[in-house]
Amino acid sequence: MSELLYEEELKALNRCKLKYLVIGGFAVNLHGLYRLTRDLDLMIDISEDNLEKFINLMKKLGYASTVAIEKSKNTAALSFRLDKDDYKQIDVFLKNPINFLRAYKRRKLFKFGKTSVACVGLKDLLAMKELAGRDRDWIDIGYLRKKYGMDKS
Repeated sequence: MSELLYEEELKALNRCKLKYLVIGGFAVNLHGLYRLTRDLDLMIDISEDNLEKFINLMKKLGYASTVAIEKSKNTAALSFRLDKDDYKQIDVFLKNPINFLRAYKRRKLFKFGKTSVACVGLKDLLAMKELAGRDRDWIDIGYLRKKYGMDKS
C-alpha cells in the first residue's frame, strides 16, 4: 500500500495525541488480508476528555455524526460521514467490546511514509472478530490464523 486511505484523518488523530486503535476491516488489511473496506472503524479511550477531543476533531475535519451526539448516550457506536465526500465514514465505539487500555498497550504500529497508524494487535483483533461473529468475521479469522500459523488444525 503506497497511499493510505484516511491518511489525513490518521495524521490529525496523531497530532491531537488522541488515544485510538484502528479496528475492523481496515485493521484486517493492515495485518495482511487485503479486502475491500469502505469505512474506518476506531476504538478510542472513551474517557470524557478524549471523547470530546475526538468529536471536536471530527467536526474540524468536516465530518458530521449521523446521530445527534446528545442522543448517543445509549448507543454502542457513532458514525461520522465526511460532508464533502460522502463515501468516507468513520465509526467509533462508545462501548468498547474489549478493554481499551489493555489493547492500547498491546497495539501494533504500522508506518505509511511518515504516518504512524495505531492498530489493534492481532490477538485482540481476533477476539473482537469472534465477539462480532458475522460470516465476514469468521472468514477474516480463518485467513489471519492461517497466515500467522495459528490455525486450529
